[in-house]
Amino acid sequence: MEFWQAALLGLVQGLTEFFPVSSDGHLVALERWLGVRQADSGASIEAILHLGTLIACVIAFRRELPPLLGLCFSRVGWRRMVAPAADDALGQDARFVLVGTVATVATALPTKDALVALYDVKSIVALCLVLTGVFLLGSRYLLAIRARTPAWWQGVVVGICQTAAILPGLSRSCTTVLVGLLVGLGAQDVARRSFLLSMPIVLAAVVSSLVDHLPPRELIAPLVVGNLVALAVGMVAVQAMLRWVPRGRMHWFAPWCFAVAAAVWWGT
Repeated sequence: MEFWQAALLGLVQGLTEFFPVSSDGHLVALERWLGVRQADSGASIEAILHLGTLIACVIAFRRELPPLLGLCFSRVGWRRMVAPAADDALGQDARFVLVGTVATVATALPTKDALVALYDVKSIVALCLVLTGVFLLGSRYLLAIRARTPAWWQGVVVGICQTAAILPGLSRSCTTVLVGLLVGLGAQDVARRSFLLSMPIVLAAVVSSLVDHLPPRELIAPLVVGNLVALAVGMVAVQAMLRWVPRGRMHWFAPWCFAVAAAVWWGT
């Protein structure tokens, strides 16, 4: 893989990880078009490129993460996570991430291999991109749903749906944000909680991919370049999405999903 190819993949990862258009669906298609998708490339390129956008997410939430992590290291903190008071926003965020992560892990472990095996089935990638576009078209109507009193089951539902987003072409941010609106997280909080929930799972996926199979030495330098590009672009994209979701602008991305679905179906 050339450096320019890695930079292009990093650019796409940085944009599509946070924009609701499916980063994996775009990366799988782009890797195929560039001729860099190989069965023996070690840890999957798309998994490793998530490291750059993970760091971008950590930077974006650098004020929220220390107090959230601090709850994990005290008995009082765990009580706040398990049963937060109605006015304890930090405890509610922590419970959502904890419960959602457990739900994702519990459903992803038995299904991950089967879902990842679909990455090279172009009809599945195209279909999931179409579904993402359809979901995005309906997003404007979900913003009218009133926020509910925070409850533990909301994290379970969103966490389970996060597992479904392993499917290539089904956007994780789109799925978790829209399901979050459906269960009453509220337009002001749903994008922020969606991105917070993504961090432990993305970190686990990157580490698992690297542990399973390190990439060949010749891919390391290009992947570093790709991750740096993904980090720079991702920092802009995550802030944009945090502003756009409450304003009801997710449907803007639906035509793009339909166009990419057509390109995947007829062009690969």
